[in-house]
Amino acid sequence: MELIEYMRRRNKMTQSEWEDSFEKKEREIIVLRHEGGGGSLRNGFWEWDEYFLAYVDCETGELHKEEGRIEFPVTDKENLPYHFEDETIYKLRVREKLPEEVPNGALPIKNHFLVVEVLEKNVACPELEEILAEYRKPIILQDDVLGELTYDKQIKSFEGNIAWLGGKVHISLYVDKDNKSGITKAKKALKTMVSEQEKWDADLRSFAAKKLTKLACEWAESDEEAAEITEESFAKRISLNLIWMTSGGSFTAYFDDDDLFFGHSITVCGSPKKGLLSADIEG
Repeated sequence: MELIEYMRRRNKMTQSEWEDSFEKKEREIIVLRHEGGGGSLRNGFWEWDEYFLAYVDCETGELHKEEGRIEFPVTDKENLPYHFEDETIYKLRVREKLPEEVPNGALPIKNHFLVVEVLEKNVACPELEEILAEYRKPIILQDDVLGELTYDKQIKSFEGNIAWLGGKVHISLYVDKDNKSGITKAKKALKTMVSEQEKWDADLRSFAAKKLTKLACEWAESDEEAAEITEESFAKRISLNLIWMTSGGSFTAYFDDDDLFFGHSITVCGSPKKGLLSADIEG
């Protein structure tokens, strides 16, 4: 089965059919909610997901350390039937997901439950409390060039600041903390830019000016103001404030627009290997 076929089949499911994809038997579990989730529109309802780090089976007392998710149907996104807070332990009555055929190459979802009832919030559970304490510890990446980078669990990236032509620029390595090869590749690409920052800064500004000066003139509030916007003045006015690097070594450089586009960010995309590829405005 192909992914597109799988998605079409899921989107056609009614709420009753969707609920039938879970076991009839109800059980009680204790889950450690961390963060993340959202809704997917199905046939007349929303399938709402919330993610957890681990859970304990109340019947057997067994601790399951693998991540999973709890789900419930929603008819009105503005009035959710349940509100699960981040980094909180809940006791739930649930029904487990039945085994299902998944698209070619995809892994079946584990630890997947339909919420029947929320029994208790802020449950005392030493095993999950220990996992939560470990989860809350900051993850720090030290580098001789990039300095100290702190992992942001919400957006799954390492955040920090670097010296750039006498000032500071924020950097973001958009790579999962467990992706060792991705971290290495992202660091290498970013350090290439840092070591040649004068060249990169000039090239980024020049590229953005070449691609966007005409558009900036169109945004100008008067003909006099438009006449003052040249590629040279454009390049001088914008200021670099963020370099966002992926695990594959591609980046997006974000510039303050100095009101050329009324506060929109200017972005330049590329990679040290392929060079500069595109420039646009965002926000």
